[in-house]
Amino acid sequence: KKAAYAGGLVLDPQKGFYETFILLMDFNSLYPSIIQEYNICFTTISPPSNAEELPVPPDSGVEAGILPKQIRRLVESRRNVKSLMNKPNLSPELKMQYNIRQMALKLTANSMYGCLGFNKSRFYAPHLAALVTCKGRDILMATKTLVEKLNHNVIYGDTDSIMINTRSQDFDEVYKIGGNIKKAVNAIY
Repeated sequence: KKAAYAGGLVLDPQKGFYETFILLMDFNSLYPSIIQEYNICFTTISPPSNAEELPVPPDSGVEAGILPKQIRRLVESRRNVKSLMNKPNLSPELKMQYNIRQMALKLTANSMYGCLGFNKSRFYAPHLAALVTCKGRDILMATKTLVEKLNHNVIYGDTDSIMINTRSQDFDEVYKIGGNIKKAVNAIY
């Protein structure tokens, strides 16, 4: 069965054997971040009259919708649990419990987008799911363009990550390249 809307972007790979480090840069929870950043929710965006049209995100002055608020709560809860994991003298059992809890919070936040796009979900809203993936594609392409402006070669990309041929065999240099790219991308998003 054909998908109801366009999904994530997959960039054509640049085939080859690479003898230098390939840097994998991944967006942290891209779809939940997009839902929060653009206030994508069934309480803030009405379905378009034409199912083929993409809806427009609400103005920045519109109060945050239920979905962005809930995702923000999940992300903050996860951050708090992860900070508990860093406490000194933590028993291995408690650390494992905290890890399971933070992973469950991450999975729940990431599942919010899936509920929008799954036609058997009570929260099925294909216009919102399509808007999320559209923004994701735009972000991936803009990131590829930015990385290439920094004189690096993007050899592959898929939904929320890109692979970069660093042309370097020096780990410290590659780490620095990754830090510079992260800083440039974070300045935009």
